[in-house]
Amino acid sequence: MQLCEIFGTGTGKFYFRMLTERERWLSAFHAANPGVTRRAWARGGSYARVAARVVEAVGASARVLDLACGDGALLELLGPRAIGLDLSAAELALARGAVVQGRAQALPFGDGAFDAAACHLAFMLFDEVEVVVGELARVLRPGAPFVALVGGGPTADGEDAFHAFARAMPRSERRFGDRRASSEAGWRELFAGWGEVTFERWPIDLGGTFDEVWSFLSTSYQLRDGERVRELMLAAFPGEYVPFTVVTYLATVRR
Repeated sequence: MQLCEIFGTGTGKFYFRMLTERERWLSAFHAANPGVTRRAWARGGSYARVAARVVEAVGASARVLDLACGDGALLELLGPRAIGLDLSAAELALARGAVVQGRAQALPFGDGAFDAAACHLAFMLFDEVEVVVGELARVLRPGAPFVALVGGGPTADGEDAFHAFARAMPRSERRFGDRRASSEAGWRELFAGWGEVTFERWPIDLGGTFDEVWSFLSTSYQLRDGERVRELMLAAFPGEYVPFTVVTYLATVRR
């Protein structure tokens, strides 16, 4: 890891006070569970698919920004000139490669610094998403793509572990981000003045043993009363194989 602390106090109290309430909650969650996102998603192959799309667009030696890079699961696949940015010092401590602790709303990079930007299932969590889009417009060179995997919910119909989980989980008042950040219509609004927005539906099969499926579901930011929910899930899926599909979308737009 090459950690570049761009806030003088780095991971100290001053930086923590700069965050919104939701960002502080996310930082605390990831401080307690570093590497949790990689563990949840690694079986689905989504990191490799996103990286392949970025490399296909700009080449393996391009300057790529990995936005909300976490522990670097995607960053490791984006080429030697990629750099990751994340709120969480605990996640960044696990990353291999160049990383910066910071906020997507105040990117610590110069104008036109990157040939592309990528984001794996975090864009829809950002506060002040219009500010994030403005910062991306500033640090990307003209014509550079922004490639983001968004969504991460159950299928519209059917009956697998995700549907059972949604029924069993107590309602939470915790909300993150802006709904526009995960829909094609929302992207067309947010990225007005950029190039054409494309959305590709990417269902990801994460079915497996109960423990494998629960390792994903238990990372939900909305989870409450986890032990009770786990027992209900065990009762609903007593067999060796638990079906579980997550629907995501690969969104792409050019600066």
